[in-house]
Amino acid sequence: MNRPGGDRTFGGGKDRGRRSDSGGSAPRRPGQGASGQGASGHGGSGHGASGHGGSKHGGSKPGGSKHGGSKHGAAERSDAPRSRGSSHRDRDHGPAPDPEARKRQAKEREERAWKEPVVRPAQGGEDLTARAAAIHLLILWDLRKRAPMETLLGEYLDGVQLSPSDRGFLTELCYGAVRQRSTLRALSEHFLERPLNETHRSLRAALGIGLYQRVYLDTPPHAVVDATIEGWRSLAPIPSSKVQVDGAAGLLNAVLRRACESITRLPLNTEPEDPTEVVRAGDRWVHVPGLGLPEHHRAELLGVQYSHPTEMVRLWLERYDTATLRRILERNNRTPQLFIAPRSDQEPEAFLRLLKVGGIEATQVGDTDLPILRILTPTPIERIPGFANGSFWVQDRTARRLAAMMPHRKGVTLLDLCAAPGGKLATLLDRGGIERVVACDVSEEKLRRLAENLTRLRFESKGIGLVEISRESERLRFDMKFDQILVDAPCSNTGVLARRHEARWRFLPEEMRSLTALQHGLLEAAVRHLAPGGDLLYTTCSIEPSENGDPIHDLLARHTQVRLVEEVEVLPGDEDGDGGYGALLRRDRG
Repeated sequence: MNRPGGDRTFGGGKDRGRRSDSGGSAPRRPGQGASGQGASGHGGSGHGASGHGGSKHGGSKPGGSKHGGSKHGAAERSDAPRSRGSSHRDRDHGPAPDPEARKRQAKEREERAWKEPVVRPAQGGEDLTARAAAIHLLILWDLRKRAPMETLLGEYLDGVQLSPSDRGFLTELCYGAVRQRSTLRALSEHFLERPLNETHRSLRAALGIGLYQRVYLDTPPHAVVDATIEGWRSLAPIPSSKVQVDGAAGLLNAVLRRACESITRLPLNTEPEDPTEVVRAGDRWVHVPGLGLPEHHRAELLGVQYSHPTEMVRLWLERYDTATLRRILERNNRTPQLFIAPRSDQEPEAFLRLLKVGGIEATQVGDTDLPILRILTPTPIERIPGFANGSFWVQDRTARRLAAMMPHRKGVTLLDLCAAPGGKLATLLDRGGIERVVACDVSEEKLRRLAENLTRLRFESKGIGLVEISRESERLRFDMKFDQILVDAPCSNTGVLARRHEARWRFLPEEMRSLTALQHGLLEAAVRHLAPGGDLLYTTCSIEPSENGDPIHDLLARHTQVRLVEEVEVLPGDEDGDGGYGALLRRDRG
């Protein structure tokens, strides 16, 4: 198998003292200061996590009032007593700084302070608690224009040593706060009683983490308040003076306590009396007195209750009845289940026994021809028995079902236009019959990941060529026709929002236009290279007609020699799987 070039190396962090955070408040180290500390991080550079002394930063007090020296006019008597806070400018009778310039300078200081490596210690040099790390990563996610939280969290976990319980707690906080972003913002503004953007960025993140614990995890109030404030104090470089820190901590304390006293979870299967005062958390409603959601703007109401963009909900209201829509919204906010696909040389019952010996409960689901196992015991993937020797790969049951739509034929050539990470390709290779594969993707990094997965699964000897292709699909040209072509197209991910935690916040008109243009282009490129009598399987993990049926039927209208054989749409939660779409096309032999 031809492989692309070198691996990216991630540096690990130094071993430091650790504090457990998953069980409640962690004690603060004696003498721990208020100034922030950075850390040299990793993420390709190979640096360890060494501490830096943090510089102090002034700026806005939470709530918007400014702090600075007392100002004196030019007519002030030279022998008049001066305020202890007088600045050098005051003594020289210089002009007062422009308030807008002050705001810009404060914002620049804040941006510099938080554009730091992902891995950083607390002020005392020890690892951040899970709550502190979650606040830190949420700030970075926001400042870095919402770089994937999966990437930020992965880099952080690579650089620190946390107990399994703290790793799980941190993961839940980070992914949960991103997923429930719009609900947490509405709750934060309600309890702050002011626009959220008037509050310091680090406090907004701390409020989100604190409210997430109370609303979605039902964490006891004392842990929500005390441990969240402790986590915020341990890392925030701005504000830095003791007065500012104590004032901001007081605000955070008051808001979180007010929220904990007000929020109540309704009994299971209880419908709310007033839909404008509830949000949905798991399988029940949470009552927030006086929340005041817009009752007559249904898309906005549901968007806040279930933390989805209003425009997304509006489009779904046009297609689905209320009961179906609520099931989709609720499903998108659940922690997704883990499914694995065993290789065909693994007998499912024997594999289940192997898992049980390793302390992992699992059950078989799906067809016996293409078995799939649901993992019931939370376990890191790489620790599941059989991972290292390629006995299985991770694949949702919907993705496996869609891949199996490709007819099983012998001696075929296969073109996979969007191959990484390789789950659907693995399904096709595992059942046999493929003589040659050309697997493509748009970057060396994606192909490297694909090569690693295929090597682990022991498919490297299957006559597979890896090809980096242009993102401009109209430029795609191969010197042969293929018997079968798989197009697992990039899409909006609206069928897998439970797994793609931030995909819902990228659901924008310009993004959708770009994706649909790409999907049309990939289908055209596939038809150009499809041999007579060949099969073309188009799949997405979207539930949007503009990405699914629309491009397929547009293609059929332009290419009369191609016909539709089968079309499948799966909604999130159907058979406990993800949502997705598949269309099998066939080219006439004539």
